Amino acid sequence: MMAKQLPTPRFISAEPTIISSSIDQRSATGSNRQKGMRKGSHYSYEIALEPMSQAEALDWLDLRNEADTVIIEIPQMGLEIGAPGATRVNGSDQSGASLMIKGFTPRYPVRKGQCFNHLGSDGGLRIYVADAEVIADDDGEATVPLETMLNWPPLNDDVIDFANVSVEGFASVERGSFLQDGDGWHHIRFTVEEPG
Repeated sequence: MMAKQLPTPRFISAEPTIISSSIDQRSATGSNRQKGMRKGSHYSYEIALEPMSQAEALDWLDLRNEADTVIIEIPQMGLEIGAPGATRVNGSDQSGASLMIKGFTPRYPVRKGQCFNHLGSDGGLRIYVADAEVIADDDGEATVPLETMLNWPPLNDDVIDFANVSVEGFASVERGSFLQDGDGWHHIRFTVEEPG
């Protein structure tokens, strides 16, 4: 399997969804409900692009490949990313729903809902979303709480990227995306879901 980098997108929309692997448990009477959190919850992005010409649409044909994942930049509209620094994983043997990170610009604020990537030792690109605001300390270190549990064991010094965030996953293209309309435009819509 090889990841294919998609062109720089011109978005109409990009909606993230958590694909949950949690287990709902109910009591025998049905009155009590508990959620069991499990590793494996991941993200899916439903994406609509601005209308494009036939020549532009041809650059997006990698969406139709069946064997490989694709990588596409995702927007964080209205969010000022600023200068996060040269961030990396701070220590191995981490698990759960938080990640210790070093290399921030001192006092850098990670916003609730801000996305970032972890480049794992397997070469996979994973996306995580901060579950609360946290501010790096004067040494540029912070523990960032996550919406989902870690899906791959981070190793000390693995790359973390807050500046150029992308999602990697398998693409499902909406029917008609490569159909040219009467004015010569293509209206490409698709979903990219992380492998988990």
